[in-house]
Amino acid sequence: LNPPSGATFAGVALGAARSAVILASSAGHGFVTRLEDLVSRNKAGKVALNPAKGAEVLPPVPVTDPEHDLLAAVTDSGRLLVFPVAELPELARGKGNKILNVPKAAFEAGEEKLLAVAAVGAGQELVIHAGQRYLRLRGADLDAYRGARAQRGAKLPRGFQRVDRIEVAGG
Repeated sequence: LNPPSGATFAGVALGAARSAVILASSAGHGFVTRLEDLVSRNKAGKVALNPAKGAEVLPPVPVTDPEHDLLAAVTDSGRLLVFPVAELPELARGKGNKILNVPKAAFEAGEEKLLAVAAVGAGQELVIHAGQRYLRLRGADLDAYRGARAQRGAKLPRGFQRVDRIEVAGG
């Protein structure tokens, strides 16, 4: 498969046409969309996410229940913000709205970026991987990082601020 010049694959999303996914960029912007809105009749494809200059597209994240799931966003500097997925707008395409506040100066200097997002459902836990260690956050643990969309997020505990990846477990 040869993508058009300059195009890259960030990930693949499969599911029913009405399935919701979160599209986000490392600059801290994103939105919820439906898989049916990503279908194109053009051979060259379709632009769904317009990331800011210098930003990378993050892999799409499936959302089971957009009305009740929580969105967890983590930066490479160890900041975590958790808020309801419902606070993020549902769009067909575009740049999206600010998910987590990554300072523009820090982003442009390469000092900080949005590393990953995840949708956490009821009864599930967020697992944060930092090197050989991992931290499991569930229910009340996640409440310590709750905030409104576009806030800065709270620092993770020492030893977990160099996040490699996050995943959702359980449920």
